[in-house]
Amino acid sequence: MARPRAEEPSAPQKMQDAFWRLLEDKPYAQITISDITRASGLNRSAFYYHYANIPELADDAIAAIYEEPGVTAFIAHVIRQDNDINALRDFALEFIGTPEHLTSIHRLSLIAGPHGSSGLSAQLKTYVAGIWLAAIGVDEAQLNPGQRIVLEYAASGMLGVLGKAQTLFTPEAVEWLAHSPLPNIVSQLINSLKDDAGMSS
Repeated sequence: MARPRAEEPSAPQKMQDAFWRLLEDKPYAQITISDITRASGLNRSAFYYHYANIPELADDAIAAIYEEPGVTAFIAHVIRQDNDINALRDFALEFIGTPEHLTSIHRLSLIAGPHGSSGLSAQLKTYVAGIWLAAIGVDEAQLNPGQRIVLEYAASGMLGVLGKAQTLFTPEAVEWLAHSPLPNIVSQLINSLKDDAGMSS
């Protein structure tokens, strides 16, 4: 009796994996449906069965990262205010030591890096800001203009960090970052939104 074959990835999964491989090598704006079909081994009919265009495929591929609890926990952990540097360092080291987490962070770095696009970066910034606001229990609709600037500033900084993830997310860099002023600065900025919640603009 023949042994059952390992489950083959679905067509959408193959195309999403192809999207990430392509984004390593070329800008998002230059990725074509032909590139996806060639890299995934599928035909155009298969592509159009699942997606209308490249942005739809990109949204699907990126959504898979946003749904990963570990990534959400990592971004939320950045703004903790327990002042336990060792706990922050240990969390980050454990996170980057998990292959699937590291893959997700690498993919976020592709979005925020030079091969991404302004639209993808804006989407990622909104995602980061949403995690932080949920963590501190603040409704974005209640933010005044000054608070929105603070949130934009901090989220833009996090985007910069994610864009450099390949070099920043090493054990040595994590050790340095954990003992630098950066985690406290970001944490204080975001938590200040909670302190000012309800104040009029």
